[in-house]
Amino acid sequence: MILVTGASGHIGNVLAALLYQNGYKDLRLMVRGSNTAHIEPYAKEIVRADICDADAVMKAVEGCTDVFHLAASIQLTGARKQRLHDVNVGGTRNVVNACLAHGVKRLVHVSSIHALEGGDGGAVDEAVDVSGCRPSDEYGRTKVLGTQAVLEACEKGLDAVIVYPTGVIGPYDYRESFSGTMFRKYITSRSPVHFYFDGGYDFVDVRDVAEGIYRAWQYGEKGQGYILAGGRCTIREVIETVGRSAGRRFKMVRVPFPVVRAAAAVVPALCALSGREPILTQDTIDILVSGSQISDAKARERLGYAPRPISDSIRDAVKWHMDRLCAG
Repeated sequence: MILVTGASGHIGNVLAALLYQNGYKDLRLMVRGSNTAHIEPYAKEIVRADICDADAVMKAVEGCTDVFHLAASIQLTGARKQRLHDVNVGGTRNVVNACLAHGVKRLVHVSSIHALEGGDGGAVDEAVDVSGCRPSDEYGRTKVLGTQAVLEACEKGLDAVIVYPTGVIGPYDYRESFSGTMFRKYITSRSPVHFYFDGGYDFVDVRDVAEGIYRAWQYGEKGQGYILAGGRCTIREVIETVGRSAGRRFKMVRVPFPVVRAAAAVVPALCALSGREPILTQDTIDILVSGSQISDAKARERLGYAPRPISDSIRDAVKWHMDRLCAG
């Protein structure tokens, strides 16, 4: 039996499908919510439990030979710091403790590139000492601590490998991730004018992330980490590619950086009043203008990782969302 935590999420459902298609039919898929229709075809068993519940995690891991730990809380603000810490740190500790207790053969932990970034815009690769990383955002800090918990378990005998995806985009985004929300915004927008500021990030296709996770499971070295990147795109390039893929032509207007900073100081408070997650925050701005140079050379060389062009990912994501909008 193979356990996948966070199986209903963007990466989780694509990984479950990949495992199933590769002949691994004994899948125990762990989820927190009730929306499981998109993963039910791949599941031998669905477990509904909170990753923060140590007893539930211990029970879910029992009888499993391998575990893929994807369950995580992703927040663009620090508004719910305790939940962020409980899931990303406490939940990961629950998983590694259960893996040690039940003698799991291999754990694949899905961390984040945020755990390796220090916010200084320098080179980012797996040679970075995770314990010395100081991400500027709360999410990144919790991913550092969760990753450290896995590495400490390796010292106790657990066979575990770690992957560090960059900004995940692509189709099959049933729970609508941050990127999915943005794509839908531009697909459905009636405005011919869209605004951007100078900045960009490394984005990676969800299907390539799932493939990279699978390859890390098969070929990765115990205690090692592998960055799963795709390619750097500017904000303008992403918006324009979404527009072209949706058959739209946008007029792009550049916003001066001081104005962007000022807006980011106000937007989170306004969104909090309406109960919405803010798109623009000081942390996201820091990430988008950091200029970090991310290398996935290790995964390419040692795992045979080969991501597709980001333009293809955006095109496929837009088509998937448009098909869903037409059907819904």
